[in-house]
Amino acid sequence: MTTTASVQAEIERFLRSTEPEVLCITGEWGVGKTYNWQRIFDRLRSAKEIGLGRYSYVSLFGINSLEAFKQSIFENLEFILPESEAAFDRLLARGNNLFQQGKKAIGAVSAIPTVGGALDKLASPFLFSSIRTQIICVDDLERRGDGLSVKNVFGLISYLREQRDCKIVLLLNEIKLGESGTIEFNDYFEKVVETKVVFAPTATEAAGIAFSNREALSELISEYTIKLDVKNIRVLKKIERLIRLVLSGPIPKPSEKLLRQLVHSLVMLGWSRFDSGARPPSIEYLRRDSIGRTTRSEKRTPDEERWDAIRRSYEFVYLDDFDLALARFAESGILDQKLIRAEAEKQEERIRQADQTSSFANSFRKLHDSFSDNHDEVCHAIVTAFENNFDVVSLTELNQVVEVFERLGEDRLAEHVIKYAEQKAPAPFWLYEDPFHRPLSDRLAKIIEQKKSEDTPKVDFEHDLIAAAQTYDPKVIERLAARTPAEYLALFDSKEEKELRTVVLSALDYRKIANASPEMLKVVKDAEEALRMIGKRSALNAFRVNNFGVSLNSSE
Repeated sequence: MTTTASVQAEIERFLRSTEPEVLCITGEWGVGKTYNWQRIFDRLRSAKEIGLGRYSYVSLFGINSLEAFKQSIFENLEFILPESEAAFDRLLARGNNLFQQGKKAIGAVSAIPTVGGALDKLASPFLFSSIRTQIICVDDLERRGDGLSVKNVFGLISYLREQRDCKIVLLLNEIKLGESGTIEFNDYFEKVVETKVVFAPTATEAAGIAFSNREALSELISEYTIKLDVKNIRVLKKIERLIRLVLSGPIPKPSEKLLRQLVHSLVMLGWSRFDSGARPPSIEYLRRDSIGRTTRSEKRTPDEERWDAIRRSYEFVYLDDFDLALARFAESGILDQKLIRAEAEKQEERIRQADQTSSFANSFRKLHDSFSDNHDEVCHAIVTAFENNFDVVSLTELNQVVEVFERLGEDRLAEHVIKYAEQKAPAPFWLYEDPFHRPLSDRLAKIIEQKKSEDTPKVDFEHDLIAAAQTYDPKVIERLAARTPAEYLALFDSKEEKELRTVVLSALDYRKIANASPEMLKVVKDAEEALRMIGKRSALNAFRVNNFGVSLNSSE
């Protein structure tokens, strides 16, 4: 059996038995000692399989004296009604009611300083005398108050077992007892405790405990928490809460791919936010571009090297805008439904386009991956995919389709897809400049020449900037060098997200060329000047500009 299964089996044996004994369950904070104990206790209680009829749960958190410990055992006393004759059940039920009424009355009178103090001294021994032949769970020994020693706790536990026929389970994090507590724990442990088990579940076992409802979402959350090796039950439940809040609010019906990204991201972000004991990367660190940091050869600390290794293993290297919206929620705890919904809609569109691209590419599988006599089926698949996914088809891909149909002797279909493109494609579609200068079908070449002649009076600054970074066409670079910093500023201000990164990096691309021409250097100079103007607007923009390797001080 696994560690978790062994502990669970021991708890079940302990609860079913009537023999007085002491069981010690130790483990790190958050691994689910109390959660696991309570879950098994509730299950056996419902099944009426617990050996004794009474139970007290006591947390020693902040308890400063032995008397307070004793009083807490009585105050938390409850009856477990075992399977028995109906008359006996009724008798126990009446006894339980009397105990509850007695506790309320004593609590009310205790609020009167003089009378209450005297009553406490008189009543406490009497009330504690009722504690016998029962199960007592003593939790949080390491969090006890300064006035309560481990020695005294063990002394009372020993008395309850030997003189009152009680069964006591002790739940604690042994390594957090402190120096004096550890010494006393080791001194008296063998004299008091019969059985000790260490509760140290694996990430798989922890997920099984935290997400006992094995529905599809729980399985998906478990997949990623296991991959990240999260073992803290409290952290797992908090991560689950983050995910369910988003799904019950701004994104109630995400696509399968968006749901997977949402869970994948919030597991990492939630782990970063809640599991301080695991020393995870901060959310701020996760926001940084680790690829850029690595390629810039920045010196990293041992923690940063460990964090980057975790990010690579978990495949969480780059955060897109949807991830950043989720990071904001995980960090602040405030669910900005409008922001997350808007970014989710944008991400769904990106996913749709990616799926279309994949669908179009897959339509060629029937052409390349078979020797079957399925000419018509191949042509139909390509035409259908071409039309259904045309908004993600490029001019180069149109040319590939035309060439395939021409080689297959399907001139009619070649003409069909060209006319379809003429009707559907916007003007920029026909102006794309292939950096590899691959030959085009004669039919397409004529259309492109016509489109270019119609578009000659217009100059597309953005198109030139991106194309020049790929082709290094000197004529295009010369046109770019004639632009002003103000024009670069206007272009950068008009872009967001991936489009912004594309135009900025295209403008700065010539920095890596050792023998850059004067025109190339002019492009870089004007682009950097535009970025400096943006950076001077705010500290946030200065940070963003610096990420592109541009200092606000032009002399640097």
